Amino acid sequence: MNVFSKLDPDIVTFHILPHLDGKTLIILSSVSSQFYNLIWKNKNSDLWRNICISTWPSLLTNFPDPIFHSRIISVWPDYRSFFLDAFPSIHPPLINNPPPPLPPVACIFYTVDIFLNGGEGEQQPLYSLYTLDAIETHEYIPHPLIGPYLFKCYLNHDRGMMKFFKVKKEGCEEYLKHNLTFSCIAIDPKVTKRAGSLFTGYKAVSVEPVALGVMVVFESVLHAPSGLSNFYTEMIKCRVEVTCSWEGGREDKCYVRIIYFTMKDMNEIPLVNRHGAAVILNAIQNGERRGRTT
Repeated sequence: MNVFSKLDPDIVTFHILPHLDGKTLIILSSVSSQFYNLIWKNKNSDLWRNICISTWPSLLTNFPDPIFHSRIISVWPDYRSFFLDAFPSIHPPLINNPPPPLPPVACIFYTVDIFLNGGEGEQQPLYSLYTLDAIETHEYIPHPLIGPYLFKCYLNHDRGMMKFFKVKKEGCEEYLKHNLTFSCIAIDPKVTKRAGSLFTGYKAVSVEPVALGVMVVFESVLHAPSGLSNFYTEMIKCRVEVTCSWEGGREDKCYVRIIYFTMKDMNEIPLVNRHGAAVILNAIQNGERRGRTT
């Protein structure tokens, strides 16, 4: 541990580690067995609670359900366990385990956090909210005029929670592309009792003007379970469109207006509702967590 080996372990645990983020702690824990034990073995619940809340402020939001935290997060034994489930990026499983069975109605909680980089590593939270998507998973015959129910989820910002930030309209596309980040966790508290990160501090892939303002697009990929191989490609693309608007046209009153989540395969075939639920539940149950050290 070099110079840290000369310090009292309590000083490292309670005065140094709390100033580091979760990603840094994971890296630091692989430096030596002493760091590993200080970070993972100590029962420092406040450390992991503060890291989780700073990474995902949405975990403490009381909208729309003030008991979300106690009812959902309490499924995990502690914040350390939740962080290990939710933070690492999800990758295709090393072993092709069978996907979890779909319940008649798949209830998936999403926590959403959007940050604006303020320079010098500082991040300003712009949007923190969670929502529940209840998806009926039974087989059905699509209506000939309407067609199948496609997987889509709107996360409309409640105006009572609106948080304004300043963005100049001129050059806003380039500014938001480089400075806006998006995080989203999918939580299944009933079937798999696990959480998985669909997006972890992702930057935008594109920004384009729309009628309501500008649309910031984020993308990630998930592995499709084996049962969907006859319908889609092996990898599924998750696309999130975040629309930002200026209230009254004022540049100091930019805000997140709409968040729209869809899924397509690599041939641009959109997923139907129940297949989208199957992809997410399989990812958070069987997906490999990269960077997980314990």
